[in-house]
Amino acid sequence: MAKTKKEASMKRNRIIDTIWSNGLLIILALVWIIPIVWVILASFSTQTEFMTDSVFPKEYTIDNYVRLFTETDYPIWIGNTALIAVTNTVLTTLFTVLTAYALSRFRFKMRKLFMNITLILGMFPGFMSMVAVYFIFNMMGLIDSIWGLLVYYVAGAGLGFFVCKGYFDTIPKDIDEAIHMDGAPHIVAFIRVYLPLIMPIIIYTALLAFMAPWADYILAGILLSDTNRTVAVGLYEWMDEYHINSYFTLFAAGSTLVAIPITALYISLQRFFVEGISAGAVKG
Repeated sequence: MAKTKKEASMKRNRIIDTIWSNGLLIILALVWIIPIVWVILASFSTQTEFMTDSVFPKEYTIDNYVRLFTETDYPIWIGNTALIAVTNTVLTTLFTVLTAYALSRFRFKMRKLFMNITLILGMFPGFMSMVAVYFIFNMMGLIDSIWGLLVYYVAGAGLGFFVCKGYFDTIPKDIDEAIHMDGAPHIVAFIRVYLPLIMPIIIYTALLAFMAPWADYILAGILLSDTNRTVAVGLYEWMDEYHINSYFTLFAAGSTLVAIPITALYISLQRFFVEGISAGAVKG
């Protein structure tokens, strides 16, 4: 009888905990989703002003999206951002994966020192170097150039190897011994053996490499000016005191379109994303 009461009490406690946890998640979801829904609805509003007398638009139209591509430089901004993001994805993924492969499967002098220095450098926020980067790029003639921005993104790509290395560390060493016994070169072994095994971490690395320049404003705002802008810099310019009441609905439309590629990629590749970060964190 006592056991039955104890089991009933434990079951009741589990139900209460489930209700509390699910209720908290629902509240947090609403807090995060409501501003997003509001911006999406504002992108279809007929009113251009930022301050209105109603929470939701009274009338809806698609003219904001039409004007975005016919009356502004938004297509150029999207093109610049896409070029940087796609190029950065390819190069950053390549450098990161190769660096992680070398540090995981090979043993060489100063290997641990390099990893420790990289770990220490990674603790410093990137914006601390912005002033130095600006002056260096100015001397190199890379200010107001999307290629200068791309150089910055790719130059430090190999330093973000820790999660990827942790994924390589989960692959048994027996595979290396079998490859060496067959006499296969390292490049052949990497392409034919390791690439199929590390596809989740490749997709994880590529997704992060795409997201970084796609949504970056701070660095792009420093290095780029009016002639060459990314979409984040261009949209933010519409939020100053001179443009906000004329361009807010255009800003909302542009922000909605910018969010679509990232959302679609994350949803479609979520399985690989979770596998990559969970396995990479084991020994990373």
